[in-house]
Amino acid sequence: MKKLLIFLLALVASGSAPGAGNVTQEALGAVDYDVRYKLGVLNTKVATATISFEKDQWNGQPAWHSHALIRTTPVFKLFLGSDYTADAYLSRSDLSPLFFVNPFKEGRFEYVYNAETREIESLAVKGPDKTETTIFPLDGRTMDLLSLIHDLRFRTFLADATPLPMQLLMGGKAYPARIIFQGTDTTAFEGIAAQRILVNLEHGLMENGSGNEIYLWRSTAPDRRILGLEAALSSGTMTCRIR
Repeated sequence: MKKLLIFLLALVASGSAPGAGNVTQEALGAVDYDVRYKLGVLNTKVATATISFEKDQWNGQPAWHSHALIRTTPVFKLFLGSDYTADAYLSRSDLSPLFFVNPFKEGRFEYVYNAETREIESLAVKGPDKTETTIFPLDGRTMDLLSLIHDLRFRTFLADATPLPMQLLMGGKAYPARIIFQGTDTTAFEGIAAQRILVNLEHGLMENGSGNEIYLWRSTAPDRRILGLEAALSSGTMTCRIR
């Protein structure tokens, strides 16, 4: 279940590549979400999520900085562990990812995107004397959790887009996925124009293999907010909705 919460920050959509011109003033700031688990009449809040997006710098160059925080409720901390935080920096010119860091109790994960070598260096620091380095291709379809969600926000969708293969970087590994754009949805969010995307994972995020089909909605307004998502588990459903 913890992987599924982290996945709130790790989704992309098919269509033409995003561009800095698509980032409006309305898109800046922080957005809050409620994360709930549903099973029959049970509808329990398990966490809150906040994602911010602001102008900043990274290594002396103009960048977009996004900070993500998932806070699990006191009861569910026993099952889901500590809060999840992450920071991503993206190029101000074309929204391509530059750097990602996810600290955790024993260390941190970092992804450094090197445009010159066309490589992504994944650095897993798991203690003072334990560091693991893995190299992934810098191909525009392999990204960290937080860069992916902003790639989704600012892409222009194609009505007849074919499924797009992706690699989602989580915990120092790359997870295969297919992104399927499903068009306009007028019923999921009352009074809000939305588009729906199906994210199909080759392997489910849950240990029992469930959670491999995630439906995600984003606003068609200039702010391009992520409105929510829904994933069916082996028992019950995990949902995330904007506040």
